[in-house]
Amino acid sequence: MKNGSGVQPSGSRPTSFAARLSQAIVVASLITGIVLRIVALDAAPPGLHHDEACNGYDAYSILHTGRDHHGNFMPIAVQAFGDYRPPIFDYSLVPLIGAFGLKPAVVRLGAALWGVVDLAATISLAGLMLGWPGAAAAALLGALSPWHLSFSRFGQEAITGSATVTLAMLCFMGWVSRRKTNYLMMSAIFFGLSFYSYSVVKLFTPLMIGLMATLYWRELRQSWRKALIALAVIGLLVAPEAILTLRHHVRMQARYNVMSLFAYMNSCPNCLPAAAAQSSDSMLARVENFSANWSGYFTPSYLFLAGDRGDHWALLHPQGFGQLLPEQAPLIAMGLLGLLSTRRRRMVLMLLGWLVIAAIPAAMTVPSGAWQPEPGVSPPTPLVFMDISIPNVPVTPALLMAHPESRRDTLAMTPWTVLSAVGFVVLLEVVMSSSALAAVFVVVVVLVAGTVFHGGRFVRAYFHDYPIVAAPYFQYGMEQVVAETRKADGDHQPVVITNRMEMPYIYVLFFDKYPPALFQHEQVVYQPGAGPLYAGVAHFDNFWFGNPLLAFLRMPRGVFVFPESESLEDLPSTSIKYPDGSVAYSVIVK
Repeated sequence: MKNGSGVQPSGSRPTSFAARLSQAIVVASLITGIVLRIVALDAAPPGLHHDEACNGYDAYSILHTGRDHHGNFMPIAVQAFGDYRPPIFDYSLVPLIGAFGLKPAVVRLGAALWGVVDLAATISLAGLMLGWPGAAAAALLGALSPWHLSFSRFGQEAITGSATVTLAMLCFMGWVSRRKTNYLMMSAIFFGLSFYSYSVVKLFTPLMIGLMATLYWRELRQSWRKALIALAVIGLLVAPEAILTLRHHVRMQARYNVMSLFAYMNSCPNCLPAAAAQSSDSMLARVENFSANWSGYFTPSYLFLAGDRGDHWALLHPQGFGQLLPEQAPLIAMGLLGLLSTRRRRMVLMLLGWLVIAAIPAAMTVPSGAWQPEPGVSPPTPLVFMDISIPNVPVTPALLMAHPESRRDTLAMTPWTVLSAVGFVVLLEVVMSSSALAAVFVVVVVLVAGTVFHGGRFVRAYFHDYPIVAAPYFQYGMEQVVAETRKADGDHQPVVITNRMEMPYIYVLFFDKYPPALFQHEQVVYQPGAGPLYAGVAHFDNFWFGNPLLAFLRMPRGVFVFPESESLEDLPSTSIKYPDGSVAYSVIVK
């Protein structure tokens, strides 16, 4: 029996063979999910993304100085590259880096642990609402999910946002089921902490709380005093963040203003004059572009076929895989049948609302792939090889819908998984009530086998093929570059490193374990017009970041790091190679 909320009462005890089988699947899937999230973290993905390097070095800086690398003391918003990031992920890295050192695998271990927490919370949420069969379905799908697995191995705060929101929802649904005040208070704490987890949560969480208040108004009204206390707890936790945002509104919103869909439509930055003149910022154009941008997160191509197309700066999604497993498509369709059931209608509405709200913050920004687009190019060209003179173009509904960005939509991972579990449970109920029991049983077996097959296929591609393709997108070779420059820099001569990548200075800080106190107090020269707000570092210590060819021609001596596309082949050099054997960087000593 389940109550009207779709949550299994606490008195229910699984005793059937199906329940025991489900429990075994949950345990096996969870163990598999944990192993897949923690093995070979230094190799898959290869290299180190600049956001990962920044998060790791900021944690290292906090460990040694109590400040982020820009010198902000115990920040509640960590200053990074022209943005102020929520701090929970960086703080969670501090004990790991203290114990194991500043290494790419350690930064990613932080994400893996958050991913395991999120996976366990998702399984528990599905089990609470659907029983052991629902938990088993969520465990299997979540453990092998292309979306969840990828972000559980990427050292950035997106997975932290998903974990805190899932924990908040788990506690809230636990309160709905059992009416224990502790569950409601824990839900409030996790909702409050979510504001410090990932930037998109700041818009998502208030909307999600509003949705939950609407759907569960009857239960909240019956316990209105406790509900008000929970709301007050959220308010108290959010207050420091809100005060900081109000006091430093311009700086805190600077990055969003650059990425904002509506700001882009208004100015068409770096577009050719003729294209900029054709850009429309009318109310109708805003509605059309926002709607298309939002709709892109629900297309079959994004969800089940091709996934996130990637771009020149953010993550490259493994080619040939959707964000979800193909078997989730029929399961989601079956899950929607829960709208026809009074027992599950509210639960399915909650999951659908969760999905709708999760896509709203993502739709309010321009997908990274829409900047300097390359029509017909797949996979997109890594920045280190890209023709950086490509202009921007006015955004259109077609362009926006074709470039959904999975990192900004990570809060949708849990509801898609749980909605798929709903579909699996509905299918089981059809099996149990069908006269053609054998035929429907075959369908269930085929779905489970297909999930294992496609999940296994993704796992193999991720660990075997993906590292070779993704290496340039993760600036593979920068660790070796920093090591080579230190070898050649015997007499502290100038070191010039190409800026054909995002924020090359952070790799020197990270891989050189540069003393944070020294960086915070020394003279740092920023790119013209950038300043510390945008962190476009041009020079610190004896390191310069720019065009190595120009520097080579002008400087009488130094160490010069060229990307392969700009290297001087007629001079002796040390080559840094990608996993496929091609040259990534050339280090020339003059």
